[in-house]
Amino acid sequence: MADVAEERRIGDTDPRITRLQRKRWLIAAVIVLVVGAPSIFYFSGAYDRWQDSRSLADICRGSVDTSEVKELLGIDRLRGREVEVGQGANPHAGQLDKCSLSDPDRSAWLSVAMDWGADASGALHDFGEFAPWGDVGMAIPLGHGWEGVMDEGGLGKDLVATINLPCVNHWNDTKRSSLVVTVQGMAMRSMEGTAQRTRFARTATKTAQNAAKAWGCTARVGGAVERVPDNTAHTKVPEGEARGTCAGIATAVRESAADSKAPIENCYLLSDSFTSQYRVSAFYAPFATALAEQPGYGGEFDPQKPAGHKGTTIWASAQCSSGSRALYIATATLNKDRPSEQPDVKLGKVALKEFAARSAKRHGCTDLKLP
Repeated sequence: MADVAEERRIGDTDPRITRLQRKRWLIAAVIVLVVGAPSIFYFSGAYDRWQDSRSLADICRGSVDTSEVKELLGIDRLRGREVEVGQGANPHAGQLDKCSLSDPDRSAWLSVAMDWGADASGALHDFGEFAPWGDVGMAIPLGHGWEGVMDEGGLGKDLVATINLPCVNHWNDTKRSSLVVTVQGMAMRSMEGTAQRTRFARTATKTAQNAAKAWGCTARVGGAVERVPDNTAHTKVPEGEARGTCAGIATAVRESAADSKAPIENCYLLSDSFTSQYRVSAFYAPFATALAEQPGYGGEFDPQKPAGHKGTTIWASAQCSSGSRALYIATATLNKDRPSEQPDVKLGKVALKEFAARSAKRHGCTDLKLP
């Protein structure tokens, strides 16, 4: 028994055994660290935050203020991804860049697209899908000196804005004379309130400014957006009471606020049943030339003629200081309740004349050609 005790005493103090025990503890600690640390990193949410941060790094060349987007959409987490631009006949062909930001399950999102002015057909498509026979909503001016408009979707949670930024450093470059930035978003909370719509407009204008810097466009920009005009897409204005884009038109209408910087304007002529029968629109550079590329316009009007009348479509044009001609066009809208109802072409022609004259004067355009 004494010999056994002596062996244990010697073993307890043997430096070789102590080193072996330390080595075993070290191996065990490394195993715990290797196996456990990633689990802690993952389940603590640190991994998700790292992935979010990584996906947002330099998104759309750093044009988007991600903290501002979180506040706008009402979310805590934001994941970003670059979107592949379209090819061939896709309306986004020629697009510079496009990115999307959303919460992890994509229930709230914001997308940003950039186009040079010469390729504005994709931006025009994103803004309203301007089918010649469609009731496509309003083009509400951002105001405050911005060449931009916004509109609200039918769900009340989505908004879209498109902003044209003339590049003074590329004034003689036909392709890059302006940068067009289109911002679309759907939030967790409603976008209908004036405060939320104003917040969206601020996000859009700030993104546009950042995009101009990123793409080397020395732009003429507007001022701080304090408030945007009310959404009047569903407001019926009685005959003779129009004061905005439909001013001077002798019928019941739906209109938006009028602004000398708005690159797109809409006015709807209402029938006796208060459904729209004509949409009268103005398109200024760079959207005037882009309209002919929208689906459905192939046979509706001749963009080579300054004015004309084809079927139920009537158009006019005017020369503007930008060097391009503005397009004013009246197109009949479909009445789903009365598909056989024929639009009043005479009314459309008279309305276009009044609309085009006022819009051209407001934008400083001359040489108005009427059909």
